[in-house]
Order: sequence, then C-alpha cells, then structure tokens
Amino acid sequence: MTWGQLRTSSYLAKLTALLSLVLAALLLTASSCGAPPKAPQPIRIPSRVVTEAGIEYAVFGLKLPGTSQELKLKGGNTTTWVPLSIMEVLTFSGPEDDRFRPADIVLTSGEKLKGDLFVGQIIEGTTDLGYWNTSLGKVRQIGFGQE
Repeated sequence: MTWGQLRTSSYLAKLTALLSLVLAALLLTASSCGAPPKAPQPIRIPSRVVTEAGIEYAVFGLKLPGTSQELKLKGGNTTTWVPLSIMEVLTFSGPEDDRFRPADIVLTSGEKLKGDLFVGQIIEGTTDLGYWNTSLGKVRQIGFGQE
C-alpha cells in the first residue's frame, strides 16, 4: 500500500465512525422528543352528606341550585352569607325553627362559625347512581369534598 492509500483508508474509517456517532445522537434526540405525557387527572374527593335518618351519601359536585353558592347564617345580631367553597364541615346541632337550624361550621382555614343556618332550600349533586338532591333541613352533617 502506498502512503496515499493508507491516508485515504484511515480518513474514511474516521469519517465513518464520526457519521455513525452523529446518526446515533440524532436518533436518540428524535426518540426523546415524543409527545409529552398527559397530565394526571386531578383527584376528586366526593362530599359526604349524612341525613337525619343516618343515611350517608358520597356526592360529587355538591351545590345549591341556581347561581348563588352561599348559605345564610344568622348569629347574634348579624347575618352572614358563607360561601360553600370555604366550608370544610357543616354540622347541624338542633331542630329547625322558622326555617333556620343551629349549626356549627368549620371553614377550610380552620376558623369555626356558630349560628342559625337557613335550611329552606335543597342541595344537589351526583352520586354513583346519577342525579341526587335533598332538603337541607333533612341533613345532619356535610363534609365538603375536593373537586
């Protein structure tokens, strides 16, 4: 072999090795650029509604019919509208009197409210069997879920 042939063959070997490395890098890059994984579905925790009869329901999408999602709470000489979105637990502690019942409310912040809650309305949502509703006056306790 002559010097020119040796130089050309080593040049081709180096060029082949370099091209192989570039091709491998391109293939690895292309395979890692696939579609991003789908975001996991948020965990839905149903609200827990216990009636005066002791029946417990797991209710998704618990709300009041209409657009206003607040309950009227009378305490002392004040009236407060408490949004459902900031309630964690609602427990009734006495009988109904003139469409109001004594209630204890624990807010998501940990604050506790006590007063007479207006119960002359219904609450509604969805259970595993479909649409569900009941009068707020027939409820003993609500543990609000996360949705």
